Amino acid sequence: MVLSPKNHPYTKYRSLTLEATFYKTSSVPNEQTIIYIHGGGLVYGQRDDLPEDYIQDFLEAGYHFLALDYPLAPETPLKDIYNETKKGLQWFTKEYRATLGITSSAFILFGRSAGAYLSLLLAKDPELPDPTKVISFYGYYSLSDYSFQKPNAHYKKYPVMPEKMIHKLIGTSPLAKGPLQTRYALYLYARQTGKWIEYLHATQEDRRDFSLTTDELQTLPPTFIAQSIDDQDVPYRIGKTLQASIPDSYFFSVKGLEHDFDRDPFIPEAKEAYRQVIDWLSK
Repeated sequence: MVLSPKNHPYTKYRSLTLEATFYKTSSVPNEQTIIYIHGGGLVYGQRDDLPEDYIQDFLEAGYHFLALDYPLAPETPLKDIYNETKKGLQWFTKEYRATLGITSSAFILFGRSAGAYLSLLLAKDPELPDPTKVISFYGYYSLSDYSFQKPNAHYKKYPVMPEKMIHKLIGTSPLAKGPLQTRYALYLYARQTGKWIEYLHATQEDRRDFSLTTDELQTLPPTFIAQSIDDQDVPYRIGKTLQASIPDSYFFSVKGLEHDFDRDPFIPEAKEAYRQVIDWLSK
């Protein structure tokens, strides 16, 4: 199947136009769209970071695929990051027929890392229609976890960049594309120093509002959870808590691989994870 993506602007945040990339399946459609939200600690990354092999798998299985922009921290505070991502879903539910040319507004939320975090929050938003399912790859559901409040032992192994150099990487205008080559240094520094929540400009109220309780997790739709036992970024126990708390959940775990273990689609465990996702979606 030849990939023929089309970009669509869905909103404007200050000076920044936020876009969505849509892939329409040419297979017999399942009348559902997978809405993808990328990872990067809310600090780096971009909507087109998912390897095309995986997108191809979804399309061949009959799912449309939509990847969303969102503005990044620290130029944009967490509250605005969430609200602008929410606008992407609202745009989809309004424009699915006229703009995207599909017949159903049914959708599945799929996120990796920070994108999974946003997906889990959006799945519980009372102002949005419910997704049929959620796919969470190495995601988290709360900013209150103690591991996010202190320096990360894994990242502390790397040299710490001078704070003055880090500040030079932070712009004055919002952006939705944060290349790994430059923006990753921001995230690395934030986790080394325990300043990640500070970089999100998340107040105590925000930490509460943008976290899910155990009771809220129990009301989530069917959720596929994937995580490495040796995840150095998001503790494995968070994935296990999701599994235990969400009544209809499926847990796929790997061992000896890093946080974003699916970054290389040729790794056997990564291929198997997506094979199981597609099998799970069909049930």
